[in-house]
Amino acid sequence: MGVILVFRNNFILLFLFFTLSAFSQTEISGRVTSVSGETLPGASVLLKNSAQAIAAYSITEDNGRYMLEAKTPGDFTIEVNFLGYEKLVFAITVVDDKAIKKDFILKEGGEMLREVVIEAEAPVKRRGDTLSYDAKALSTGHEVVVEDLLKNIPGITIDADGTIKYGDTTIEKVMVDGDDLFNKGYSLLTKNMPTQPLDKIEVLRNYSKNKLLKGIENPDGVALNLTIDEKFKTIWFGNLTLGGGNNERYKASGNLMNFGKKYKNFFSASANNAGIDDVGNIEDMRYNASDIETIGMNSRASQAMYLGAGVVRIDASRARFNNNKRANFSTIMPLGNKTKLRLNGFLGFDRLNTYQSSYSVYDFGDTYFANSQVNNTSTGVRTGYASAYITSDLSATQMLQSLTTINNGKNDFDNSLVFNGVPTNEQLLTKNTYIDQQLTYTRKWKDRNVVLLKSRFLNDRLPQTYGVDDYLMGDLFTYDNINAVGNKVNSLMQYAGLQADFKLKQKNNDLVAFTVGFENHHDNIATQFSLFTDAGTVRPDDFQADASYNVGDLYADSGYTWKFKKFSVDGTLSAHLLFNRFENGTGTMSNQNPFYINPTLNAKWQLGPDNFLFAGYTYNVTNSNILQVNDAYLLTSSRGFNKGLGRFNQLESSRATVGYSARHYLNRYGFSVGLNYSKQNDVLSYRSQLDQNSSLSEAFIMRGGDSEGITISSHYVVRALNGTVGFTANGFRAVYYNQVNGSGLRKNISYNQIYKLSWNSSFKSAFNFKLGSEWNFSQVQSDYTFKNTSKTSYLDLIYALTEKIDIKARGEHYNFGGLDGNNNYFFADFEATYKFRKDKYALMLEGRNLFNTDTFTTYSVSDLGYTTSSFRLLPRYVMLSFRFRF
Repeated sequence: MGVILVFRNNFILLFLFFTLSAFSQTEISGRVTSVSGETLPGASVLLKNSAQAIAAYSITEDNGRYMLEAKTPGDFTIEVNFLGYEKLVFAITVVDDKAIKKDFILKEGGEMLREVVIEAEAPVKRRGDTLSYDAKALSTGHEVVVEDLLKNIPGITIDADGTIKYGDTTIEKVMVDGDDLFNKGYSLLTKNMPTQPLDKIEVLRNYSKNKLLKGIENPDGVALNLTIDEKFKTIWFGNLTLGGGNNERYKASGNLMNFGKKYKNFFSASANNAGIDDVGNIEDMRYNASDIETIGMNSRASQAMYLGAGVVRIDASRARFNNNKRANFSTIMPLGNKTKLRLNGFLGFDRLNTYQSSYSVYDFGDTYFANSQVNNTSTGVRTGYASAYITSDLSATQMLQSLTTINNGKNDFDNSLVFNGVPTNEQLLTKNTYIDQQLTYTRKWKDRNVVLLKSRFLNDRLPQTYGVDDYLMGDLFTYDNINAVGNKVNSLMQYAGLQADFKLKQKNNDLVAFTVGFENHHDNIATQFSLFTDAGTVRPDDFQADASYNVGDLYADSGYTWKFKKFSVDGTLSAHLLFNRFENGTGTMSNQNPFYINPTLNAKWQLGPDNFLFAGYTYNVTNSNILQVNDAYLLTSSRGFNKGLGRFNQLESSRATVGYSARHYLNRYGFSVGLNYSKQNDVLSYRSQLDQNSSLSEAFIMRGGDSEGITISSHYVVRALNGTVGFTANGFRAVYYNQVNGSGLRKNISYNQIYKLSWNSSFKSAFNFKLGSEWNFSQVQSDYTFKNTSKTSYLDLIYALTEKIDIKARGEHYNFGGLDGNNNYFFADFEATYKFRKDKYALMLEGRNLFNTDTFTTYSVSDLGYTTSSFRLLPRYVMLSFRFRF
């Protein structure tokens, strides 16, 4: 089957070849099953000669059948391998022109097969849990960076921010020759690294970030590994790009890299004002790096205020008025024979401008009003990040890992605001200093047991300063002659935690796991809300916060994974004893010591090597955070305030899931479906007082609220179409409650459905295309029913006029439902590339927004009404660029 993949465009030649050679070959065929009679698709059947060299190979089809062809007579052995089964070896004698029929029955074995490799010249090979794609065979010849090539792998999708998904699983990391340079900030690599140095792209399924846990835990993560062609491993290489166009658009970028066996280096820098994002989402790299098994994930200081006018439902680059400059590096070096050091750094500056006009209608109960607002924003962004990751193999069974991270950033938001015809200016300055230290020690003994000792300390500061040079809050405050409003926020979070994990693999492959640990979160939030009047500064009493919240969590988890043939059940109990202490601005202190247990139960039925049924149930109790406990009103937006409960509370919820997943052993098709239901036994809702000029919301606890959803993800490699067809669907329904303007408890029902269909060709010819469409429907049912529908379609055409000239064209169509009917928007882009001197040099001519669409309008709904928003788009530009590779 691998031969067919490589030579599918030469079918006639293959047919003649096999027809002429069939007279001198002996066919060996049969079926591979288990002891219970179950067929085993994906088993490898190897024919080895007397020197134990592979003479032929086959992979069993879905019905378990295989077929081998021996080219010469003689004595051979047949070796049959399959994951989770004992290897079977059978001696056989081949005689000319005498077909052989032989079935094989495999017995289940205790050790999982991970080292069988089928060597053939094929675009994809499988080795245990790893799929290896030949980068050259995967390429259509038009790809520039790694991200372009990854999109050709069936089942892989990439979001606009660079996040990669394999089916419905998010990729944890992208490595180079087994070394991880950027952790969850891998978009810095995939959006900038050229494709030429690549030899293989490996999809590592059932990936574990800790090598000493292999064979003990049952991971479900997925990672990618890029292997480098030998001729690039000992040299420095990279590229430079310079471009300029009309409307003063420009871009410049440079990448320099070296990937040796011991030393790896990646340096990158760029600048542009053409709406280009060559960074992607690096927030998880900066704040939630998961290089090592750690604790305290998602621990951050609370951010009180959020302002911004981000574009939605359109390619963000079309509305990104930017002036971005950034530089970053990653380097890996040895510190002795058993220790590695990785250093990362990132420094970026940007100026983002957005123009948005909106019209919002609030229509609920006896309330009706409308607001118009124009935001003309300019946001200066500075991002600084540095980290040092050390991993040391103390011995073959011991490992020490350390990760130190320092972040420093600033976001300076300036908005020329027009609210209901009143012009004003508002500013919000947000700073952040984040220091994080993680340390993990791992020890393995008797090949089946492991202990992990984890510690972490982090300090996160998030001060904010807000000001607006007019008063827009109507009758909320009754002071005379208010001229301006200001707000200062100091938010601090300190975290410290220790944890010990024990994982004990039993002889029958059951797993016993237990954990003990202690975490301490200390949060402070202090605000100074001010009204500036002719008579002086006023600070309303109920709008000043000075809260301190400390949570100590002493916990113990115990779990057991029971396996019986192809069925497994995993149960976990997590017990928590909390030490809550809250102190408000008046010095009043309260304490609470709740105890609760969170149970989890999961079941899995392995129907085949790559298809299974699963089900799970979780009962979860979560502790309130500082914003939910806080007893003062906090300014959260230009005219909105939120207040917490003023007391402790734990929220209870439960969730049940069931699903099915199936995948071809070489990933030629994949399908998964999941159903989930969540019940909110306790839910935090808000009692709001809403008028045209302000919003005042206070939290309260109620019982009720639930949601259910369905997710479908699939892809199929259609050989007749020479491409991959993908389909995903998501459906969601949620019931939630609130109170607004003295109403009783309002029941709100939200519906959302998203369908995506795509077809990506993979012709080994001059022409290829990518076609896709997305349909999105949302509805909110409350006092009234509000609906919204949007549709998006795209078509990418790629054509190589010659070996030196490529042309790419992209068309997009957006359709949005609104009060004035359906709004249609069309976009067209193109890029032509002329390569010379063996692709060492290239001239590129690109055009964006050829129809010169200047604005685009979307429509959104909520339980309170609807909003129409219009955004200004980047005008048409044409840019000429020059690229140099070295």
